[in-house]
Amino acid sequence: MSPDGAVSATTLTALSNAAHPDNGSVGSANDAVIDAIRAHHAQLAEQLRVRTDAVFAAAQADECSRERDDLHRWYQTELMPHVVAEEQALYSPASKLAATRLLISGMLAEHRYLEKQVAELAATRQPVAVASIAAAARAVFTVHLGKENDLLLPALDEAGLDLHAILDGMHEILGRPQHNHAVDSADEGGCGCGGTHGADEPAAAAPAQVATTATVLGNIELDVRTLPHGQRHEIIFSKLDALHPRQALVIVNDHDPKPLRYQTAALWPDRFDWSYLSAGPEVWRVAITRVG
Repeated sequence: MSPDGAVSATTLTALSNAAHPDNGSVGSANDAVIDAIRAHHAQLAEQLRVRTDAVFAAAQADECSRERDDLHRWYQTELMPHVVAEEQALYSPASKLAATRLLISGMLAEHRYLEKQVAELAATRQPVAVASIAAAARAVFTVHLGKENDLLLPALDEAGLDLHAILDGMHEILGRPQHNHAVDSADEGGCGCGGTHGADEPAAAAPAQVATTATVLGNIELDVRTLPHGQRHEIIFSKLDALHPRQALVIVNDHDPKPLRYQTAALWPDRFDWSYLSAGPEVWRVAITRVG
C-alpha cells in the first residue's frame, strides 16, 4: 500500500492472481453472467465519464448547476440502485467466504464513501467544489469497478457460486447475459422495471392519452404495462413521492418489478414496504406502501 493509502497496481495484481491463479473458470457456466456484469460496468463507467466531463467543462465557465443536477440524478437513479442490488446479491454471499471477506469490507466502505459524495454533490453550489467532488467520486468508482471485475467476480466463480441463480431478477440492474450491453451511447440502458424491451419497440402513446391510475380503497393502482417506456421512471417515482403515510401504490406489471425495489431503496431508504398481491406468471401486482 502506498503512503497515501491507495492500493498499488502490484497489490491488485497479486490479489487477482490469488483469486484465479490458473484461470480455471474459463468455459464455466458463470462466464456469460460475468461478461454481462463487466459489460454493464463498462456502460456505467462511460455514462459517468460523460456526465463528469460535462461538469468539468461547465465549471470552467463558472456555472455548472444543470450539469451537477444531471450527474446527481444519474447517481441516484442509476448507480445507487446498482449499489443496493449488488450488496444484497453479490456482497452478502461473498462476505461469508474467507477469500473475499476483507475485500468486501473494503468495497462496502467505498460504497459508503460514494453515498457521502453524492449527498455532498447535491448540497454544493460552488463550481470548483462541485468539480472536485465529481472527480473524487469518479476516481473511487473506477477503482471500485476494477476490484469487482478483476477480484470479486473471479473469486465468486472459483468458489463455485451459481451467479445466474444469485442474480435472478436483478439482471436489469447488474447486467443481463442474454443482451449485448454495448456502450455506443452514454445513455443506453434498461428501464429498470425488470423486464426486457427490444430496441425496435414502437413508440408509446403520450401519458395524457393513456389511462394509468385508479383509486382503490385510498390506494393508487398503476398499470405499468400501459406507460410509455421512456417515461416510466419519472411517472412511477413521482407517484411514489406523492404518497401519504400508510398509502400504497399498487404496481401492475407483466413481470416481477424487483429492480424497482432497489431503485426506491436507493432513492428513499426505509420509506416503503413491499408486498406481493399476486406473483405471475402473467400478471404481478405489488403494493408499495409508504411507512413514514
